[in-house]
Amino acid sequence: MDWDGSGIGHRGPIVRKGEAMANGEDRRVRRTRESLRQAFNALVLEGGRGDIRVADIVARADIGRSTFYDHYRSADELHMEALSAPLSILADAVTGSGDRERLEWLLAHFWENRARARETFTGADRDKVVRLLTGQIAERLEAIGDRYRLPLPLAALQLAELSLAPVRGWVMALAPADAGQLAESLIATAAGVREALRQDRSDTPPAH
Repeated sequence: MDWDGSGIGHRGPIVRKGEAMANGEDRRVRRTRESLRQAFNALVLEGGRGDIRVADIVARADIGRSTFYDHYRSADELHMEALSAPLSILADAVTGSGDRERLEWLLAHFWENRARARETFTGADRDKVVRLLTGQIAERLEAIGDRYRLPLPLAALQLAELSLAPVRGWVMALAPADAGQLAESLIATAAGVREALRQDRSDTPPAH
């Protein structure tokens, strides 16, 4: 039975016309952004981060240039969004809510694509990657609600740099290690640093 908006004959939750339109729009937005991310990732895997232009991305995704700019300001912004999901695995791990197996998988993925990882972690995007991971860590620390000896952005930055440094060295092959060893070290070291940063309530100056 067709639904005319009254809910009569409709099974399940009643969805108003405006909500249905909004949901449809959201799905289109998600599909478009996913197409652009997939196109970007394919181009990176083919030739590295180097010279990927908006024109290359929209041609691969078969999406208009104006549509691209409805969603992203630049190829660089798209790159950072594409990195957000894998970096969130690292952010979870260093804030104590991650899964060791997922982190090990991520590190193995970095190693398998180490030419790309080197460019991402040591090249022109290095500072942007640090800022992205720092923001993700800060969100998680804020949700935990502990007090820290440093302002939250600095505590998050310390954990981000601490985590990225060995990953950076590893993909540059500075010393041999496997993904499991590195994952275990990252989790254990971050836990120790979080504990050192955590402010005991007895450290809080008394209120006047």
